[in-house]
Amino acid sequence: MLRKLLTSLPLVAALAVPAAAQDFPDRALRIVHGFGAGGNADTVSRIMAEEMSRTLGQPVVVESRPGAGGTVASGYVSKEAPDGYTMQLMVGGHAVAAALYKELPYEAVEGFTFISTLGQFPFMVAARAGEYASMEALVEAAKAAPGSIKIGHSGVGSTQHLTGELLALRTGAEFLHIPYKGGAAASTALMGGEVDVVIDTGTVIRPQADAGVYDILAITSGERWPDAPDVPTVAETVSPGFDVVSWTGIGMPAGVPDEIAGTIRTAVHDALAVPAVSDKIASLGAKPSPSSGEEMTALIEGQVAVWKDVIESAGIEKR
Repeated sequence: MLRKLLTSLPLVAALAVPAAAQDFPDRALRIVHGFGAGGNADTVSRIMAEEMSRTLGQPVVVESRPGAGGTVASGYVSKEAPDGYTMQLMVGGHAVAAALYKELPYEAVEGFTFISTLGQFPFMVAARAGEYASMEALVEAAKAAPGSIKIGHSGVGSTQHLTGELLALRTGAEFLHIPYKGGAAASTALMGGEVDVVIDTGTVIRPQADAGVYDILAITSGERWPDAPDVPTVAETVSPGFDVVSWTGIGMPAGVPDEIAGTIRTAVHDALAVPAVSDKIASLGAKPSPSSGEEMTALIEGQVAVWKDVIESAGIEKR
């Protein structure tokens, strides 16, 4: 009798797992992102899709649903079936939107199953070559003539914009913020003298810095970034404790079964462990950073709280 009971346990355990989870995946999957083709989100999505398709044994296609800083894609994904076949390439703007918008067609945290972060990356504070000797000199100039120094960024409510607002709040300096339609446009404005400083990612800043056109005054991560070890941090120059690092990650609709979420998480982590994949992500200025779903949730919740405080303190009107 005992032998029969023991031999039946594996069958009972198998029956406890839904058939859909046992067979998953049995068709193509999607990674949806909220930005234009050819941008960072699209590039990262395609890098991950190619490698994950090998692990999952099914095609993984990339779908762009741009609009409203990624909120169009988030609204779409949140309403898809929680069957594991629809993923979203999320960025740090997901937390910003939750803090900035009065209403969204989805719950920024409760509306999703968070799988894993993919990479983390800081922003760089750059000026035209020779304009400011250091980050300290920039802040001193801004304090001496409040509102005279113009910071260019990729739009009101972008993470870059809020990073500049946080810099002002932490240092007591007053800057004039000039929004542009993307980091490339802000960079062009800096070269043309329309603005004095730009805050953006390494992919926007580094080419001009390497060419001697820009000086990188500081980086926004709490510690020096491995990809730019000679660049001081904002924390060590003008604002102790300053630490802004944005991220990319994979989310899915709320309610995805644990077994299926685990399968996707394993595929994500396996992909990031492939040197060719991690090298490509690093080449975009990010540090490959796999995580648990709980860690990704905590990251987003923490950033929503930070950006809500910045928006309120800076008097930024909610949309």
